[in-house]
Amino acid sequence: MVGLLILPNSSVFAQAPDASEGLEISPALIDVSADSGKSYNLDVTVHNVTKYALDFSASVDDFGAKDETGQPSIILDSTDSLPTSIKTWVRAIPSFRLQSNETKHINVSMVIPSDAEPGGHYGVIRFTGKSPDATGSIGQVASAGTLVLVRVSGDAKETLELASLDITKGGTKGTLFESGPLTFVSRFKNTGSVHVKPVGQIEIRDAFGHSNVLPLNAAGGNILPGSIRRFESPLNTTWMFGHYTADLSIAYGTTGQAIVRTISFWVIPYKLILLGLLVLITLVYILRKAIKRYNTYIITQSRKHK
Repeated sequence: MVGLLILPNSSVFAQAPDASEGLEISPALIDVSADSGKSYNLDVTVHNVTKYALDFSASVDDFGAKDETGQPSIILDSTDSLPTSIKTWVRAIPSFRLQSNETKHINVSMVIPSDAEPGGHYGVIRFTGKSPDATGSIGQVASAGTLVLVRVSGDAKETLELASLDITKGGTKGTLFESGPLTFVSRFKNTGSVHVKPVGQIEIRDAFGHSNVLPLNAAGGNILPGSIRRFESPLNTTWMFGHYTADLSIAYGTTGQAIVRTISFWVIPYKLILLGLLVLITLVYILRKAIKRYNTYIITQSRKHK
């Protein structure tokens, strides 16, 4: 079964009388640049914010990308480790007990095998708390963990592709819009062997040279190998008119690889313009009819006086 990872630094709620209580793990993510054959220490903090004493056990699981949002998904029932797994690299973590509101700092030892493949390796160090009294009111609380991203030095492949760049309004794609605000949706596919973190911007320019710059991946999210990640860059401008271009430019990787792309679009309130034309045509028609009737009346009156 694949279960959702509950992100660290937020409470993981137990089935307890007070729903505001939970378990906190930090940091949310550990990113390690490592060499094969060396050992590393990872510092993790566990905080019991329930009203009860809890016994904690630890495990290391594989994870992957759940969807294009970048949310991780833990693989709980995998019998075989994935090629990118760190499950066998992390030494066993002894069980421990925390009293209510007690915090424990844990030094986790990780040993990189001498034959480790260069590139990205991933896992989640997960802690699960349980009441020491099996008949107690709390039972078992949900688990939470710290994501661990390891980059083993060597000949890793860093390649990223722009899968798509679209403009949307209300979730609908297009190149002709009546007005803003608009959202620029970029999707990147990692075709390499290590996680990458694209950073860049989208510059929007109108026909007069005025521009708006939208950040792309300002939160610094990683893209795992073999996955696609979606980023949204909103342009919160309501009044727009005319032809626009959008220039995407991002950099990624250790050698500063770049991706650039330009698309164009129009913002024209065509329904409002059509309505205005219809009103104008109607007024012209009414005016012409009125002039014609007036001229007819004048001619008739002139004939009567002759």
